[in-house]
Amino acid sequence: MSQGTGSTGGDAAHGGEGGVARCPLTGEGALPLHRADGPAWDRLRSRYGGLAPVEISPGVPGWLLLGYKENLQVLRDQTHFSADPRRWAPGGVPPARSGALARDGDEHQRLRLPLVDALASVGTPQLVPVVERAAVHLIGRVEARGSADLIGGYAAPLTALVLNELFGLSDSYGHLLADLTARLWSGDPERAEAAAPALRSYFRGLVARKRAEPGQDVASLVLGHPHGLTDEEAVEALSLLWETGHEPTTHLIGNSLLTLLEDPNVWTAYLGGTLAPEDFVDYVMWTAPPIRMLAGRYPTMDLRFAGARIGRGEPLLFGFASAHTDPSVSRGADDAMALAGNRSHLSWGAGAHRCPATAFARELVRTAIDTAVDRMRGMVMAVEPEELRWRTSLTVHGLVELPVWFTPTGERDQRGEEPEPEPGRSPVRWVRRRKRRPAAQGARYQAPLGKEDERVERPARERSVRAAGAKPRRAAPRGAGARYQAPFAQEEQTPDPLERLLQSWRAGIGSPRD
Repeated sequence: MSQGTGSTGGDAAHGGEGGVARCPLTGEGALPLHRADGPAWDRLRSRYGGLAPVEISPGVPGWLLLGYKENLQVLRDQTHFSADPRRWAPGGVPPARSGALARDGDEHQRLRLPLVDALASVGTPQLVPVVERAAVHLIGRVEARGSADLIGGYAAPLTALVLNELFGLSDSYGHLLADLTARLWSGDPERAEAAAPALRSYFRGLVARKRAEPGQDVASLVLGHPHGLTDEEAVEALSLLWETGHEPTTHLIGNSLLTLLEDPNVWTAYLGGTLAPEDFVDYVMWTAPPIRMLAGRYPTMDLRFAGARIGRGEPLLFGFASAHTDPSVSRGADDAMALAGNRSHLSWGAGAHRCPATAFARELVRTAIDTAVDRMRGMVMAVEPEELRWRTSLTVHGLVELPVWFTPTGERDQRGEEPEPEPGRSPVRWVRRRKRRPAAQGARYQAPLGKEDERVERPARERSVRAAGAKPRRAAPRGAGARYQAPFAQEEQTPDPLERLLQSWRAGIGSPRD
């Protein structure tokens, strides 16, 4: 299988001189993406055109789609471009992060439809209360303080809590999912290495529990779909939903809130109702998309595309950020109203692999933004814009943190939920109080007997029995079962894999996270 990159010269050998990738317009060498710092898309397009030869990682060549029409054509064309990375490498591992099911045709539909149908069952009436409850809970942690990190303390855990509840699990597991996700994407190799297998255990435990105890949640609907996914296929499907949904949604919320805080005109239009929330989200998708590039497709044959010769199986990367600044489609991109309602951006994908959770994500983001703006009155950035720290990633366009100040409410959170540990301090252990057993009841429709009543009632009852010539009945020993049967033993419930993971996580948060 050829993995080289093509050249533009009609007589040149495939891969150019010495196998070095060449720009189809200028003949220049490949752009090393792994060494690039936030490429300037306009300069790249003027240098390379709609398609650039790149080095994805050391020794791994490929192509980066820069133009809008080039990205859109590859997204839609299933005949010449496959989503299956096995065309590039027999192991089927993509050369960079991917956002699509790595299959085509009937197999792709078999794996995709359970997710599509399950997400379609979550309409606005079901989703909005879940998002609002999680958002109010997270803001409640900091509303008395008047300061917050809108990424680590709001957008990131919010997305995890919402997905977890839609999977049919309690908030305890949502905090677990949020913490493991934060560790995985922290940029710290040691924390990420430990979090990866734990996240895998979360989804395997989720599938095992929902197989045993199905409900009306997204995970149960995926498992109960007529297409009959195996446990491992269900784990992959739900993991993909989390992977492609959590981080992009987190940074779409973060980038949207940053846009409101940075641009007074957009803030005024948004609060005044001139800029509808749905149109505002599309504006952010155009100007600050949370995903800049992704591993995309693999040609099914040798072909010429955008002026270059590309070999079968050579990886093509989608360049969404570049496509959205393409002059052919981005006229008026600096004006929010000019892009209001324009949904032709590529952030949701296109064609057969288009994101199945578009409506779901829109509603989640809209509700998250509205709740933050409504409850954090007088919100302003706590640092200058140039002091903000951005993720060091060519794939993800998002902030490490977004510190803000707002008008405190003077009320402390009294809901008893699991608190966020303060930096440098051990978190407080969260212990549920046992409920007290109700007082002993009398006969049906009778009030409970008090202690004084019991002391008077029992001798009187025994005297009436002796007067009737009958022996008083002896009370059965405590805990006795039926006649000739040993006392009932209380069965100990063995925790399932998901509960064991939660217990292990709770035991581990006794030490500082950082």
